[in-house]
Amino acid sequence: MSHTENPPSHSSPSGPVLIPDGIKIYNVLNQFLIRWANEAPRYVPMSMEDMSSLPVEQGIFFFEPLDGILVIRSTKDFEKFLVKLATGKKAGRDYQKKGIFLEMTVLFWHLLVSQVWRLDTRILKPAMLKASVPLDWPDRKPDSACTVFIKDFPLEIRLWVHLTPQEIHHWKKFTHPQ
Repeated sequence: MSHTENPPSHSSPSGPVLIPDGIKIYNVLNQFLIRWANEAPRYVPMSMEDMSSLPVEQGIFFFEPLDGILVIRSTKDFEKFLVKLATGKKAGRDYQKKGIFLEMTVLFWHLLVSQVWRLDTRILKPAMLKASVPLDWPDRKPDSACTVFIKDFPLEIRLWVHLTPQEIHHWKKFTHPQ
């Protein structure tokens, strides 16, 4: 993306706020997955639209240091792989009840905020979590995105910032308690 499509920062009372590009997101994800799952993702420089269906999706709407939406999505097989990593056993029928994909998303969010914005999420306004779908997303390209493979499983991260009041309302409108 050019600088006109993705401004490098957003002003806040404490100064400019960096918007991480896809490579920065990848670097944080790489650090996270090596620590959390002992797995190293492979960066894929491909268009997100070329990806197959990624039905397992978690979204986080955050208010600080700027308004934004972070979406992480992958396949059901990736979620089963995470359950097996965590438990040492093949994922059973109730694998989604373990919440491992949600846990991964939240923990990655904490590290992203810490690494990119040098902030502690415990002192920020609470973020809103939800199992999202593409219809929940802002109707525009993300400001930043990253696609990786972990083993043979695709994982995609999308980040939108500078949300309009309509985008915020749309996201909140379809948020249900988990």
